[in-house]
Amino acid sequence: MQTVALGEKMKKIFLICLFISHALCSSAQLERRPWFGARTEYVNDKVKPGLKITKVLGGTCREMKILENDILLEIGKTKPSSVDDFNSIFQSYKSGDIVETVILRKDKTIKLSGKAMARPLETDDRTEVIYEQTPYKGGLLRVIINKPRKEGKMPAMLFIPGYTCNSIDNLVSDHPYKRIVKAFADAGYVTLRIEKSGLGDSKGTPPCESCNLSDEIENFEAGLHKLKSLPYVDTGKVIIFGHSMGGVVGPAITARNRVAGIIVYGTVAKPWFEYQLQMERVQSALGGINPVEVENAVLEKYDLNYRFYVKKEKIEDMAKDPRTDSILRQAWGYDGQGKIFNRNAEYWRQIQDISHLGNWSKTSAKVLVLFGESDFQAFSLEDHQLIVNTVNHFHKGNGTLKTFPLTDHYFARSGSLQEAYNKFTEGKIQQLFDEYNQEIGSEIVKWSNEVISSSEKSIQIGQKGWEKLDTEAYPGKQDDIAFINEKEGWYVNGYGRIYHTRRRNKLGEATRKKGNFF
Repeated sequence: MQTVALGEKMKKIFLICLFISHALCSSAQLERRPWFGARTEYVNDKVKPGLKITKVLGGTCREMKILENDILLEIGKTKPSSVDDFNSIFQSYKSGDIVETVILRKDKTIKLSGKAMARPLETDDRTEVIYEQTPYKGGLLRVIINKPRKEGKMPAMLFIPGYTCNSIDNLVSDHPYKRIVKAFADAGYVTLRIEKSGLGDSKGTPPCESCNLSDEIENFEAGLHKLKSLPYVDTGKVIIFGHSMGGVVGPAITARNRVAGIIVYGTVAKPWFEYQLQMERVQSALGGINPVEVENAVLEKYDLNYRFYVKKEKIEDMAKDPRTDSILRQAWGYDGQGKIFNRNAEYWRQIQDISHLGNWSKTSAKVLVLFGESDFQAFSLEDHQLIVNTVNHFHKGNGTLKTFPLTDHYFARSGSLQEAYNKFTEGKIQQLFDEYNQEIGSEIVKWSNEVISSSEKSIQIGQKGWEKLDTEAYPGKQDDIAFINEKEGWYVNGYGRIYHTRRRNKLGEATRKKGNFF
């Protein structure tokens, strides 16, 4: 008996030590990474392909005196093959390093060099901008928090962007993502953005382009746990906002974590095999291709979709056929090295395999589904309605659909479906930024406030007693639970994270202490 007691004691000490080491790891400060400071697009010119500078914003670009419409041909003697490839190369520099480039300017090739300039810290008149970090796959991910300038516990919003590997740090004021974050922050919500793996200041994590969908879900789930650990966040009043593929990641998280509400905009519900073929029809027609050619192209891609998504053939094996390789490069953005649209091919296959509607059926939160009627990327109103129907089937009355006329995938009131397509394909990004639909921000805040208000009333009239609240998912046993009396207890999981819970008071309000909680 003495040996058993000692073993249990040592086990608890070990778990607490794990918790302490985790806390020390989380408190390490990430260094600021360099910022290129430009909007870019890749120009696939046969003679001199490169990165076109569409707008200079500052940072390293301005330091090197790079100008708008310059074409960056080389960086550090390497020729980037895409925007994401350039971003990956630039991420290898540290602030203060000398960056050497070859630029094409008005048909003249010149060499420019200068210091890699650190990305400036965000500032905001109405909120405190806090830079933190959280562990992920042996490294640290950058976390950016906008905290309203007031005391007490506040409602909060976790932001989940679309599929691209772009930093969410120091977004310009007219960026549509920044506008969504600002709408919540101005309404008194703590907002949290977390970088995708390998982006921004993140350190020791895998490159974003190499991560699959499961990795990305884990990435943003880490963001949710970080948000709930903040001492000034009311964990019962958390909203998730997911844009585009964020509308796939979001419900995968809410299916196993409790939140008050989830909002998605411009997303998908059907299997990706089916969705991608219909997207080919919609976008080809908008591109002016005649209906016969469109259907022939769809039939040609049907076989490729079936082989890749259903039969699970490796894309490298499929591309061994020259004709197939050509189609994959043209239609799927295949780079010849296992990536589709600059993401790990497995990322897209997992979008096919994941049960979108299954995740929505397990989501107990209130759900707001937003659809822009001029969205030619997430074009299917039927998919958005299907999400709402699924939510309401399993959780009656929880799902709501809201549509926005003349509004595109990027929250811009850009005109008809055809007009939105034309502006995007013509690279009129700044115009789309300027056409942001202010109604979206006001609607999501209004809905979130109603959800929070409803949850407060529910807590006040709730019965006394214990209920299971969400903690971080842990695959092992959860048996290190000790109650010191009939009202208060503690739990330590195998990661060394400590949780505390206390019985509801007379108002039905759960009393919680510092740390991570049930």
